[in-house]
Amino acid sequence: MKIKKSSILNVLRSGGSWMSPRAVREQLKVSKDQSPKVKSILRKLVFKKLILQKGNLFAHSDLQKGDQDKKKKSIENPRLRHPKKPSIREANIVEGRFIATSKGFGFVNIGKGKSDVFIPQGDQNGAMDGDLVEVRAFTKPGNDRSRGYIQKILQRSTSKMLARLVRGQRTNLAIPINQRNGVPPLVILKGDDQSTIESGTLVEVELLSQHGDDNELYAKVLQPVSKEIRENLGFNLILTENQIRSEFPVETLEEAEAFSSRVVYDASTSRLDQRDLGFVTIDGKTARDFDDAVFAKSNGDGSWQVYVAIADVAHYVRPGSAIDQEAYLRGTSVYFPTHAIPMLPENLSNNLCSLKPDVNRFTLTCEMLIDSTGWVQSYRIYESVIRSRARLIYEDVAEFLDTGQTRTIRNKEILDNLIVMNEVAKALQEKRTKRGAINFNFAEQQIELDDQNQMVGVSKRFQSSSMKLIEQFMLEANETVAKHCTGNRLPALYRVHGSPDLSKLERLKKVFQRFNIPVSPNSLTDSGQFNKVLESIENLTNKNQLQIILLRSMALATYETDNQGHFGLGAKYYSHFTSPIRRYPDLVTHRALKHELHAKLGVKPSPHSIPSILMAEYLSEQERRAEKAELESINLMKVNFMEKFIGQTMEGQIVSTENNGFRVELLPYRIDWFLPVEALKDDNYIFDEINLVLQGRRTKRLIEAEDRVELRLTRADTLHRLMEFDILGFPSKSPSSQD
Repeated sequence: MKIKKSSILNVLRSGGSWMSPRAVREQLKVSKDQSPKVKSILRKLVFKKLILQKGNLFAHSDLQKGDQDKKKKSIENPRLRHPKKPSIREANIVEGRFIATSKGFGFVNIGKGKSDVFIPQGDQNGAMDGDLVEVRAFTKPGNDRSRGYIQKILQRSTSKMLARLVRGQRTNLAIPINQRNGVPPLVILKGDDQSTIESGTLVEVELLSQHGDDNELYAKVLQPVSKEIRENLGFNLILTENQIRSEFPVETLEEAEAFSSRVVYDASTSRLDQRDLGFVTIDGKTARDFDDAVFAKSNGDGSWQVYVAIADVAHYVRPGSAIDQEAYLRGTSVYFPTHAIPMLPENLSNNLCSLKPDVNRFTLTCEMLIDSTGWVQSYRIYESVIRSRARLIYEDVAEFLDTGQTRTIRNKEILDNLIVMNEVAKALQEKRTKRGAINFNFAEQQIELDDQNQMVGVSKRFQSSSMKLIEQFMLEANETVAKHCTGNRLPALYRVHGSPDLSKLERLKKVFQRFNIPVSPNSLTDSGQFNKVLESIENLTNKNQLQIILLRSMALATYETDNQGHFGLGAKYYSHFTSPIRRYPDLVTHRALKHELHAKLGVKPSPHSIPSILMAEYLSEQERRAEKAELESINLMKVNFMEKFIGQTMEGQIVSTENNGFRVELLPYRIDWFLPVEALKDDNYIFDEINLVLQGRRTKRLIEAEDRVELRLTRADTLHRLMEFDILGFPSKSPSSQD
């Protein structure tokens, strides 16, 4: 049968939607061997602009005219007009953040402990990594895992990016440097170009709205990238991708520098003088912004008086000021292995607000009477002035608490205070565990640096006794303040962690049954049951992988305008109060407390912020951006460190297996890295999500946690934070007692 162009046009017109070449061929009722001819005619019709093309889908040009009458600001995915397959039921339309992968497909994280929605490569509708999108999701009967189409882009994660300018005879393009964000080449129209910039130049571009219905993405050239940024391109790319603000506006710096360099206490004010108390700060070696100072004393009857003094940032940063506006836009400080980008200008973050030793500092104190079982019997919250006795570091305090010996802390008063505070911390931790706080036990990854801030290796450390001490004090202050704000209906922001999604817990049941650990999904809606499961896996080879599975079943913590409790802590009330130098939500809570304090004292109330749902969502998103940037900076340092080992062989140990690959620790350097399943060239491997193994279809080889693997590093790309390895083989496994 001869295939005519008119026949294909009629099929597309009558179809009224986007169709694949196969669907067109089936409508024409021609055999499969005619597929090349159908595709050839379709390409010719596209060239003549008689039909439209989007990826591997085609539609009649009438469809475009019809769409013009329905044009909206948001971007719509035409594949959504496909008829539903009978074997698939439509789920509710959901919103979430798009997560792009280097392989082309992606996921939409809808939060609240729900499963991610899988998005195939052709159904992303121009979405970029981090975009807030609206998805129409579909699930097969009996399967809670969803796949879907992005039908609207609600909010771009970023409007600016770095790209390589490529000038053609007819079209100028900007090729995004970041290959992982899912952005195709961007079209530069004449009015959005800077014709003096040569082809091949690295430029900063601004993403524009789509022009018309051609499904192209457009951008405006802003400026060439400076030499300074080019020289440190990998890191600056992280800042650009995550919209991290690294420079303070001039008016913000001027406002910060205008404060007096000395903190002078006025005894006529309502601020309580606590300079006689033995407050100390305990932080990491490189910390410079000391938010909190702690002190405790025994009451002689088994109870303690506990003082948590927090920097009074709200005294300096008033709502609406230039400092406040910039702090809100940042939302949080961002901590990289080599340095930090603070939320507040340095004169505040590292000086006036930082609780440095032997100088006056204004604080908000949460004073608590805590009984021998760790419960707060009464509390007071008030403005104060303190003078820290010492700036202690975690390692030195841990040495003393663990051994009773110290090489660095000489002051007996401080040592006595540390002993008392450690007793309090143990009582608080025991109370939390009994109450249902979940005790995950992960080793923290630490990048080791030399004197030149260059990476020399990686160490892994579990939480020390001194870290646990500070953590327990901060948690108790946060809970106490949250309960106070809730009871007094203060306009604060709360830290909310919801219970896990039952569908995820159902999958957990099957996995843990494989390891002879009975798990009831309904029981895991009680946080205390998580600890029983964690105790059951303590001695298993797959302990870390099983911990990660448990962690991923849980919801993501967010900021909210009303208290909803914290599942992971087993806490009925929870907010962030203890870090206002580096977190804006804490500053909002401080303002609410100060406003109440001043009103009660009959003085002019301190100005306060009125938190909104939009503020809570924005600050939650800023926190996620910061965390993502921090992780990416660590990966950048790893790649930069490993670059000198290209071509060398090394041994690795598999840490965990996943659906699309496995994570391996490079044993000589203690660096962990994810290898995609495509790196396994000897077979086609399928992930068994119950047994947590990758199995070769032909060879039946099993790859699982603890296996050793021989690798050769073949590529280390610092710009894109990528490493590639050849897998040379798997040494023979030693006999294992575990089934």
